Amino acid sequence: MANTLPVFIDPKTLADIVDRDDVQIVAVDSEADFATGHIEGAHRIDLGAIVASQGPFKGVLPERQVIADACSAAGLRNDATIVAYDRAGDAQAARLLYTLDAMGHDHISLLDGGLAAWVNAGQALASGQPKVQRTDFRVERRDSTIADRNWIEKRLDSDDTQFLDVRSVDEYAGRDVRSAYGGHVPGAAHLDWTDFKDANGCLKPHSEIEALLSQRGLSPDQDVATYCQSHMRSSYAYLVLKALGYTGARGYPGAWSDWGNRDDTPKETGGPVDA
Repeated sequence: MANTLPVFIDPKTLADIVDRDDVQIVAVDSEADFATGHIEGAHRIDLGAIVASQGPFKGVLPERQVIADACSAAGLRNDATIVAYDRAGDAQAARLLYTLDAMGHDHISLLDGGLAAWVNAGQALASGQPKVQRTDFRVERRDSTIADRNWIEKRLDSDDTQFLDVRSVDEYAGRDVRSAYGGHVPGAAHLDWTDFKDANGCLKPHSEIEALLSQRGLSPDQDVATYCQSHMRSSYAYLVLKALGYTGARGYPGAWSDWGNRDDTPKETGGPVDA
């Protein structure tokens, strides 16, 4: 099994291990953009191959076989640490890594700051479309990483469970409505996902993030479910919690597009304490 890398990896560290056989770099990218420039040796996967829609519910997990087929077609291996990146602010790569974690793949890392950070660090890019050798990537759903509507409803009044809404303040408050209903899960804490990042788009020091989470009543001994609109931004938040030792972290695929498009789910509106 691959050696364990940190959940967030900086460009220099990745450059030092880019040729290791137990490390696979994966770009969540379009075919055209990937051909224009990518990290040498990187594999490529389309975002649409790892997320699904069910009517108004966006960003849900596809069936296991769909995920397995997409990862196999991209040449991914179960015995490798998969380091993902994108060129769109980290959320797409984070969604891939969350999906892999939810499908039982333990060894995952995010290139902190994505392709922009790689280029800004003076690292070279390759071009073209490398030939991909298909693999037999195996998946096994890991329910301990997944929050769904039923799981959340059963824990709305639990002192041991918290919900972290990482959308904008206006989305949380119900002023920016992107589903049938606006607002947030009752009692959910709010922290805009961009507040995890510094001015360069990279992860802030752990101590700063821990302080932000503590101010909102979150601690590593709780079960914390992250959500946004379709579990893109909140996949990044999930990785942040994972990096900080939140062993009870879960992601909510479908997120507010699921909760906010149902008539029978309880909802709150109004601004958070940090608004």
